[in-house]
This record gives sequence, structure tokens and C-alpha cells, in this order.
Amino acid sequence: MSPRTDRIPLPQIHRETLPNGLRVAVAHRPGVPLTAARLVLRGGAALDPPGRSGLAHLVALASRRGTRRRTGPEIDLAVESLGAELGAGVDEDATYYGVSAPSEVLPRCLELLADVVTAPTFPAAEVRRLRRREIASLAHDLDEPAVVADRAMLLAAYDGHPYGHPPEGRVRELGAIGRADVAAFHARRFRPSAALLVLVGNADADAALALVRRRFGGWRAPDGVLAPLATPSRPRTSVLVVDKPDVTQAQVRIASAGFPRRSPDYFPGMVASALLGGGFTSRLVEAIRVNRGLSYGVRSRFATSAVGGIFFVSSFTKVETTAELVQVTLDETARFCDEGPRAEELERTRSYLCGLFPLSLETHDQVAEKLADLALYDLPDEEVTAFRERVRGVSAEDARDAGRRYFPLDGRVIVAVGPAKAIARPLERFGPVTVVPARKLA
Repeated sequence: MSPRTDRIPLPQIHRETLPNGLRVAVAHRPGVPLTAARLVLRGGAALDPPGRSGLAHLVALASRRGTRRRTGPEIDLAVESLGAELGAGVDEDATYYGVSAPSEVLPRCLELLADVVTAPTFPAAEVRRLRRREIASLAHDLDEPAVVADRAMLLAAYDGHPYGHPPEGRVRELGAIGRADVAAFHARRFRPSAALLVLVGNADADAALALVRRRFGGWRAPDGVLAPLATPSRPRTSVLVVDKPDVTQAQVRIASAGFPRRSPDYFPGMVASALLGGGFTSRLVEAIRVNRGLSYGVRSRFATSAVGGIFFVSSFTKVETTAELVQVTLDETARFCDEGPRAEELERTRSYLCGLFPLSLETHDQVAEKLADLALYDLPDEEVTAFRERVRGVSAEDARDAGRRYFPLDGRVIVAVGPAKAIARPLERFGPVTVVPARKLA
């Protein structure tokens, strides 16, 4: 199959930047009579001030609990009456809002979206209620060893960098956030020059752009430039044991420095990770699950962000086999970096990735999310349309070299959640061990 015939089509896209700086993309996708809108603001949880982790997350949640024109219950009723969905959230790099609704109610949906994003009033009672709810949720997370392991991995791998705290925040810091913090963050960070809006559906592009100009053209906010984040430092080899004496299985994470989303290593890294631990036929599944029965599940992946990223392996095992699982993982990783993939193994993995990717573009919401990510990270459309070409262009040497650069051969952190009395000493062979109680991660 030639590269051109292997391309993944995107709908026709109309792009425009409004005079206030808001970037807009409208993709006409006929068929299903729905339209998905996704509004993204640059700067997410990484902009949380010191001692106020979870602030960006709380701003996103509270913004739809009351505006200058509507109360929170009135917003809920309007969304429901339109047969729509309106969600909000954050990740490390962005705050995002998503709306999905029948195309005929798009004008009212954009009116609601503009109201929530540009004119929230942050009622004090609603901020307090949401803060209590989020604190309770975070405290509940301590009962989930997998969640605790993921949080501990971020903390250990990013070690002091703004990416090192979960977007939802921590209990002690979230509890210190007041309405004034929420309103000030919105006033400082929410501005059209830092935003982008994507519409995908069967709506006419010219009509949709006219609606956007009418609803968002009057958005004004103090202009400014986001200070660039520093590149995360490479982690130092260490072991973090999170003490949970009551569990019979240990959660394990092994992380090393990765790369930012715009890196030329993105496609070689994706293929290398899939070969190592990205599917049912991967190296780690074969070694850990099939050959030794150490775990029912193991996976690896690159997590990429604006200025950095991490590579990590996640798994779980019986407490008494924690160190064995880590050793097998490191041995298989080293073997991959030494030998590289076999020809049939590489072809199978590339075909798997090429077949899987189109499934992420089936719905209007998925296409809107993909286009928003391209804009957020300043990537060309070819990241989607030429996906198969780029994956199939990764050679065995490319994959092996990506593994050598980023897999946890050295400069790695190992996180294990389980009873410290049983797992801390056997893990000492992998690096200096620090033990913390699980409650310290709340």
C-alpha cells in the first residue's frame, strides 16, 4: 500500500483567529446530527501556585456553578433541556471544556459555554461545597493502592517540578484554597489569547464561525504571556516505598525521563514502548505474566507534556514477589535495548498500532479532542493524517535507540505500594530506599 493511500483523512477544517486572539477551528463532518465543541486554555495544573495544588482543577469545576446570567442549577437545567453534555477539567498543560449536543441547539450551547468560561461568579458556597467534595474524594483515593502508586510516581519522577503533583491537588493544599484564590486564578489565566476552540460536526462551517464570533468576539481579558515552564530534571536512581500494611498485593511503578510531545522521538518511542509493554504480545507480558505468573497485568507507556514527559512501567504482584517483578522488568528492558526487536515482532506491533489509531477518531468528540491537542502542542495535521506512515517508518534500530535513550536503564525511580516491612529490604538492591506512610501522599 502506498503512503498516500494509507493516509488517514481528516474532515475539511476552517481555521480563523478572532481579533481578541481566540483561535478557532471548525471541522465539517456530515452524518451524525451532532456537534462537539472543545475549548482549551493553555496552562493547567502546572500553573497551580506553590501550596495551592488543585487550584486550576477547582476553578474549572466551580466555573459552571454560577455566572453573571445564570445560577448553577439554571446551568444544569439548560444543559439537560438541550440534550447536551457539558464537562470541564484540567491536566498538567491545559484547562478544557467539552460540549456535545444535537447540531440544531449549537447556538444555545455556545452561549452557555461562553457564559461559563468568560463570566463565572464563583459563588462562595459553591466553592466551599466543591472543595469539601474534592477533599473527600482525595481522601478516599488513599484506599486505592493503584491511585496511590500513580501519585507517588509523579512525585518521585518529577521531584519538585510543577508536573509533580496530581491535577486534582492534595488534601492539605486544596483545603487552604478560598474563593479569592479561585477568582484571581480565573482573572489572571483565562484570556482569549491563550485559548482555542474546536467545533466538529455536521453544522455549516460559515454559520458556526459566525456563531463563535458573536458569542466569543466580545471576550476581553488582560493580555500577557505565560512564563515558560522549566524542563524537568532527569530522576536520580532511587526507590520509594509507600507503606500500606493492609494490602496483600504490591503496586509497582518504574519510571524514567521521557520527552515532550513535540519531540522527534515521539513515534520511535511509541513503537518501542508498545514492543516492550504495550499489548498482549509484548515482551513484558510474555516474561511477567506468561512465563512466570507474577502478575495478571503489566504495561508501559510514554506520558508526554509540553516541556517534558516520563516513560513508565506499571504492574502489581504478590507482596513476596515485588522485588522479583522489578528485576524481571529491568532485565527484559535491558535485553530489548541490547538486542532490539525481531523483524516479525516489529511488524506485528506496527500493524497493531496502525489498526488501533483510527478507533480514536470515530466520534465527533474524539476528533475535536485530537484537533485541540494538535493546536495545543503546535503540531501539524500530518500527526494524524500521516500516522501510519510514521509508525511504519520506525525501524528496528529506531525503536532500539529510543529504548536506550529513555527506558529505565539508569536514572530511574521505582515506586512500590505495600507493607514496608515486607518489601523495603528486598528492594534495596535497586537503589536508596525511602519509606513514607500512604497518608503523606494525600
